[in-house]
Amino acid sequence: MASSTVGPWAKDKLDRLGKYLNAYTTIMRKQSWCEGYYYIDAFAGPGKHQVRDKEVNELEVESALLDLSHDGSQQPEHQAFLAGSPRIALELNNPFSGYIFVEKNAERATELEQLKEEFGTSRSISIHKLDCNEFLLNRVVNSKKVNWKTNRAVVFLDPFGMQVGWDTLQNLAQTEAIEVFLNFPVGMAIQRLLPRDSTKLTKKSREKLDRYFGSPDWYRELYKPQFNLFGEEIDEKSENSGIALLRWYRARLKKAFGHVSKAALIRNSKGGHLYFLLLATPKATGAKIASDILSGGETVRL
Repeated sequence: MASSTVGPWAKDKLDRLGKYLNAYTTIMRKQSWCEGYYYIDAFAGPGKHQVRDKEVNELEVESALLDLSHDGSQQPEHQAFLAGSPRIALELNNPFSGYIFVEKNAERATELEQLKEEFGTSRSISIHKLDCNEFLLNRVVNSKKVNWKTNRAVVFLDPFGMQVGWDTLQNLAQTEAIEVFLNFPVGMAIQRLLPRDSTKLTKKSREKLDRYFGSPDWYRELYKPQFNLFGEEIDEKSENSGIALLRWYRARLKKAFGHVSKAALIRNSKGGHLYFLLLATPKATGAKIASDILSGGETVRL
């Protein structure tokens, strides 16, 4: 079995996802014009997760969080099980027209095949062992089999780190038919690349951040001129850098998709910031519903 462990806070995230998907399919099943509406899980995992019984030493996962190609495997010891996003989506009372699970890890993909067998002919399921960015561009956005004028989809982007670049989001937005429920890993991954003193910001880190955000403008959102003890002017990271970054990122999502929900802050069991959950969508109704669901916990005033 491929290792797939999560912290206890993952239940909060998955509960919110399930509530939104339920609302989405309840609405879409009444839209007679729509030929099909699909659930696309770009980091599907095995369909269930084992919940860690204690905090993980940050040093054990730091390199994985910053690796754009990391699939989240080889994590620490665990206990207890939690239904993953594929099962949550499959068990909806009003199912999607089709389910597309993308999972690059071969062992996890095998477990997804078992999940597919479990649901048999009651669900239309396809599984793809590919890189999510390539799949979303080539098989979804530019698909010759799907007319996005008469079809709709929800993409769940829940990477272990910073694997999904801005280009992928921009391409999804251009369909004007796809909603993206995403994990914005400010505390879990992005802040790890951002030293307080800008002189310690490496070229490699800047390139990763530029690729992730699709713009170098994040720098001026976070770093402001300050004088150090020697009277030298340096760029220093602002105290509210996480919120500033979220505000800027939400504005970019809104420009690309048209509408964006409120953001829910997900913390680890020690109170540390992990990531924000939010929805980017071409529809105002979707953003409102997601905002109501995400407001059930800790949201951020922007």
